[in-house]
Amino acid sequence: MYKSAPMPGTIQKPDANPGLAALLAVFFDLGHILVNGQQRKWVVTTLLVHAGFILCCVPGIVLRVLSVIDAYQTAERLQKGETVGENEYTQPLLFKVVAMVDDTATCARP
Repeated sequence: MYKSAPMPGTIQKPDANPGLAALLAVFFDLGHILVNGQQRKWVVTTLLVHAGFILCCVPGIVLRVLSVIDAYQTAERLQKGETVGENEYTQPLLFKVVAMVDDTATCARP
């Protein structure tokens, strides 16, 4: 069976491991890049989390937790064979925060 190539800027990784993505996301959001392959998302999320820690610890913690959840949910979608955008967020609240600084971000859920 012929499988078409993903669109530019999209990712297909049926071997993505949600548990590993969540675990690595705790450490500098590495789950986004190493497991899910979302480089732009990794850069923006990491910068925002660290800015949150610098400004006040609570926003950094909240963003980190949302990032871990997002990495897990994205890896689940990839594991199911879905195609996701390089800068697509599964966690709506994280998307709203990122969308304030990155107009290329998209959200998988309304």
